[in-house]
Amino acid sequence: MPFELINVQRQQMQRQQLRSRDNPVSRLTRRAHIQQKEFFILQPSRKLTRIDMLYCNHRLTILTKLFKNNHDTLMIALKHPAPHLALMLMLALVSPSVWSDPYAKLPDMGEAIDRDITTQEELVMGLGFYKALRQQATLIENPMLNYYIQSLGQRLASASGWQAYPFHFSIIKDDEINAFAAPGGYISIFSGLMLRTENENELTGVMAHEMAHVTQRHIARMIVGRGSIDLTTLAAVAAALVIGAASGSSDAGMAAASLGMAGVMQQQINFTRENEYEADRIGIKILADAQFDPSGMVSFFDKLNRQEADGFYAHNELLRTHPVTTNRIAEASNRASLERPGKILNTPDYAYAKATLAAELTAQPLVSASLLAKTDSKNTPAVSRYNYALLLARAGQGQAALDILNALYAKNPENLWIGIALADTQHQLKHDQAASQTLQKQLTYYPDHPVLSLKLAQLWMEDDPERAYPFLRQALRNAPHNDALLGALAEAAERTNRPIEHHEALGMYFMAQQRLPEALSEFETARAFTQQSPQGDALIARQRLDAQIKLVEVQILAVRERKKEKGM
Repeated sequence: MPFELINVQRQQMQRQQLRSRDNPVSRLTRRAHIQQKEFFILQPSRKLTRIDMLYCNHRLTILTKLFKNNHDTLMIALKHPAPHLALMLMLALVSPSVWSDPYAKLPDMGEAIDRDITTQEELVMGLGFYKALRQQATLIENPMLNYYIQSLGQRLASASGWQAYPFHFSIIKDDEINAFAAPGGYISIFSGLMLRTENENELTGVMAHEMAHVTQRHIARMIVGRGSIDLTTLAAVAAALVIGAASGSSDAGMAAASLGMAGVMQQQINFTRENEYEADRIGIKILADAQFDPSGMVSFFDKLNRQEADGFYAHNELLRTHPVTTNRIAEASNRASLERPGKILNTPDYAYAKATLAAELTAQPLVSASLLAKTDSKNTPAVSRYNYALLLARAGQGQAALDILNALYAKNPENLWIGIALADTQHQLKHDQAASQTLQKQLTYYPDHPVLSLKLAQLWMEDDPERAYPFLRQALRNAPHNDALLGALAEAAERTNRPIEHHEALGMYFMAQQRLPEALSEFETARAFTQQSPQGDALIARQRLDAQIKLVEVQILAVRERKKEKGM
């Protein structure tokens, strides 16, 4: 994003009022009483491209409309050591503060919600939020960890019956015990929470609860419920967060927008009291239908609540955004007991995922490896030796890691985690032929596995992109919307001098991420290259690209028309 938010009255800001350790929303409301207006301007931080303008136009329109029609609008730059804190302002509109009677009548989910906010608009808001999240927070990029959390999520999603848009799951690299749901089905789990779960049922319990916030459309219900917050306000918050994230400022959170925030937050508190009980109820049903034990959700929240009471996890962020009461635990426990317990407690994947995450997050891998070396033996559980090998590899002791992984692989040739770690270590030591053989052997056990396909293609890409290109095209037939494979295909096409295929693959990559303006630009560029060869394959490609361009233009137009209807 090429814009930064500048306060033209920065000298007049009462900085000491922004240094409170309170919840940032409370800080924001107090700030509104101190100084009713702050004036901001938007200025370019670099030369703008056409794609930049397409990308930013609707967000700037939102902010302009907000300033024009609402004289009490307040824009504040928050300062906080946690880079993702500003993003939490948006989620404050979803996350609960207190609870009321769990048996209270739930708000109606009927036509009013679809009339005022469509699921497509929720998806658009979620995309803007996710872009800001990627800029401000550090996401775990390990392909196997992302595949694992996405696979768990998709199993839950299938049981939920939700079809409006797909869920997207990510892991935020942060030691906090936290998780949240954003508009458009974006579910984020903090690494600190994942490491503190004791079994897969506890992990999926948190995930199912957050998914229930999405399936029950709690954001839309809040907006429609009493009219205190409209789509323009919510979108402006997301826009401000994106602009702030793009500024590159060391000030952790740039910009949140508020319309009478004190009143808004009071309305949010009143409206979300039932939401958490409903999320528990729906989440428990999702877990049971997915064959997980729903008591895992209850046990995890109960455990955290007791440990915080004992001072073990002081200032637990999950309990701040999802406060747990005795009544709520009892109600959830009762509901869970009525469901048939699932058959899953722990899978091997869960243990290896936690071991992988722990090794990746260790600040001093050599120190940790030295401690594990004192207890390592042939009788040590395989997952513990796997963790030890990962730490050694991270500490630069590749040969020692390779020796352990070779021994583990000999006993567990079908273990996907061990096989990929072995191939990675072989590649680290420049044993690329051995790494290729390991990955190809794994593909005999797991045909078309996207992570194996990606790893093997990346390995071939360095020395033989002509081999990688057709392999990636075949892999994408089984996973046509896998953005990592699409990105790799774009790279392979570029390396093999296939400009049409390169830009088309980039367009598909952006489509998979719902980045429509960028996708349109790539498809148009690819089509321009087809003009250089008007017959044969180029003609077929041009016809295919014409269809893609029309599809994207229709989607962009639909979003613009909907915004125009709402006066945004």
